[in-house]
Amino acid sequence: MSVMLRPATASEIIEICGYLDDGVVTRILATGASPAEVLEGFTWATADDQIGTELRHGRVGAGGAVYEILMQEEPDPEELGR
Repeated sequence: MSVMLRPATASEIIEICGYLDDGVVTRILATGASPAEVLEGFTWATADDQIGTELRHGRVGAGGAVYEILMQEEPDPEELGR
């Protein structure tokens, strides 16, 4: 039995990741990542440890794509101060 996961909406992506540029949200939407996969990619991108090693699998699939998109973004210094 396979489970179909629905893609995350733009508002869900922002709810999970916080403020993102519209272009970043669009690129994440294009991955077709589910809310759980967006959360997984965001968790990897913001972790301060070796979460991928601990989980014993690489950053693959839609969650890995979300991770790669988030890692390409440089934080806006003004946003960090908020």
